[in-house]
Amino acid sequence: MQKQNDIATFPELFDGMEQFLDEQLTGLKHAGLWSVSLALAVGLLAAWLLERAA
Repeated sequence: MQKQNDIATFPELFDGMEQFLDEQLTGLKHAGLWSVSLALAVGLLAAWLLERAA
């Protein structure tokens, strides 16, 4: 039995897949940047509060 490549067999199912993946990766990068920024701000605030309390 000969196995066919799915993308070659059904090209219309994979139209726009590369663009979709690029958009998802861009969204993931933005979410990561927001997460790092928020963590840094909270860490600096916590350090300042602990220093002030000491």
